[in-house]
Parts: sequence; structure tokens; C-alpha cells
Amino acid sequence: MAKQPKVKKEAAAVPSVLAFNRKIEPSDALLQSGLWSKQDDSTAWQNIELHEKRNRATKSQYGVDDKEKIDPNLVWGDDARLPFDADTLKVLFTIKFLGNIAEPTTHNRPEFEQNLKAVFETYQSETGFLPLAKRYAQNLANARFLWRNRLGAEDIIVQIKNKEDNHIWTFDAYQFDLYNFDSTQDKQIDELAALIAKSFSEGSYLLLEVTTFAKLGEGQHVFPSQEMVMDPPKGQKSKFLYQVKTPHGLAAGIHSEKIGNAIRTIDTWYETIEILTKKPAIAVEPYGSVPTRGAAYRINKTDFYTLLTQWLAGEDINKDDQHFVVANLIRGGVFGGND
Repeated sequence: MAKQPKVKKEAAAVPSVLAFNRKIEPSDALLQSGLWSKQDDSTAWQNIELHEKRNRATKSQYGVDDKEKIDPNLVWGDDARLPFDADTLKVLFTIKFLGNIAEPTTHNRPEFEQNLKAVFETYQSETGFLPLAKRYAQNLANARFLWRNRLGAEDIIVQIKNKEDNHIWTFDAYQFDLYNFDSTQDKQIDELAALIAKSFSEGSYLLLEVTTFAKLGEGQHVFPSQEMVMDPPKGQKSKFLYQVKTPHGLAAGIHSEKIGNAIRTIDTWYETIEILTKKPAIAVEPYGSVPTRGAAYRINKTDFYTLLTQWLAGEDINKDDQHFVVANLIRGGVFGGND
């Protein structure tokens, strides 16, 4: 094993100005409806349009004042469903993988970039990108990006097309685990991962088109992304769902950020004291933040910044920690620290 380059501790510190571009770039996703039996007929699918719903519900949240418990809770917002002549949700998006992972878009300390590239070259030559690429490929194959639309589907088929040569891989999403990445053995996953790893290492152009069919049942609820509304006016619509523009008008959609979050949900290397039947994968984030659980799993010397500075300072960090650091560089973002 090649020795890690030795650098001064101060040179390993995170610069006050530091940013990396994302190396996984998904598009927004388009939601359409049709019949499971018509998967091969592109003309048989219709955009899912949003409609408004007004409901008279109850106030059931914790801590409601006794006087309000008998008051109605008036709900007004967007909704989306399959029509009653369709049983399947079709989700379409493209995703691009890029190279130059260790090259910051901006920074204010030249020696930092030099040290990072030296360490990164060692990682690339000794480990390579295939372990990470297989995890990203598995999250495409298992349709994690459907989020709530994945729950309760009878069947899910994922078709991934390489836009360069039109080669298509087809996956039964339920055959691929959401928790375990290390035991997956599948020829198609290996082929797809090899292309992703090549794009990371060589910067070769890779654009994939992902088409997914989820059999939900006639008239069933579908879940586009929900827009964040800051301080909605009282008495007005409070739930806005996301729409994408198409040649045939507006259609329900999923945010590109939500697709990207699903693809990078590969961190199973974190430690937890929670008693879990299965330890779920979490999205790659510098502090392992999971707002939906009110937790950050990497705040005790296992965060991105601590591991990065240790690695650049020539300290030994294990392979899992190296994967986590590189996955954060692939994630991209503004990482500037304090001098």
C-alpha cells in the first residue's frame, strides 16, 4: 500500500473559501399515467395534471387547545392521482455523471488543492470508483428515487438507457435491496457501475435516461414533490405540488434535488447507537444530517471535515471513511471553513 503524502497540519485545514461542483446531475422527473400492459407504447401515456382539493378535516396535532378540538380543520391544496382508466405511474428523468472530482470550483489556498489531488490519486489507483459507482447504480435499479410512490406498488420496472449507444438495462426494482449494498451480485449492475466509474475517473460523457413503471392501481394517489411555501396567507391554499413544463402543458413532477438525494443515499458506514432491525442507508451529507429523523449521525469526529483533514494530514483513515469523503466531493457543495 502506497504511503499517504505527508503535509503540514495547517495545510490540511479546510480553506475558508471552498466549493465543488456536483458530479451527479439529475433532471427533474416527469410523472405520467397509463396501463401496465402498455409499457412499450410511448403514445399511450398521459401527463398527470394537478387538481385542487378542499377538505374539512379535524385538528389532531398534539397540544391542541380544548376549545379548538371540536373546530374543523379546513384544508386546501394541490393533489395528484392516476385516472380511473390507468393503473400505472410512469416516471421519467435523465441523469449525468461527471469527472474531475478532486478539482474545486473555487478555493483560496493553492496548497490545499495540491494536497487533495495527491491523496485522491492514491485513492483512485488503489481503490478506484467502482465501489461507489455500484452503490449509485443500485439506487437507480431499486427505484429509491420514487420515494413515497414506491410504497405499496405491486410491481416496479426500471429501464435505464445509455443515450450514447441506446443500450438499455431493465431491472425489477424489488430484487435490489435498499439497505445492503455489499452483497449485490448482478451482471447489469456491474455493467452500469463500470460506466459510472469510468465517467468519474476519466471524465467521459455519460448521460442516462431513466424510465420507471410503478403499478399502483386505478385512481390511486401519486406523490409529486411538494413546494415549500413560506408564511402562506391565512385562508389561502397552503399545499403546492411541483409541476414541470412539457410540450403538452404542465405536469406533475419531482424535484431534481429529491432525485439526487435518493441516488446518493449510500452512506451505510456511519455508526449509530439506535436499536434498529436494519440500519438504513442515509444520504451522503457532511454531518450525516437526516432532518426527517431529527438526527445527525456524523457529529462525533466522523464528519466530512474531520476525516478530510485527517486524510490530508497523512493520518490513516479506513476505506469506509475514504469512500465517505470522496462521496461528499461527488455530492459537491460549499464547504468553506473558518481560518
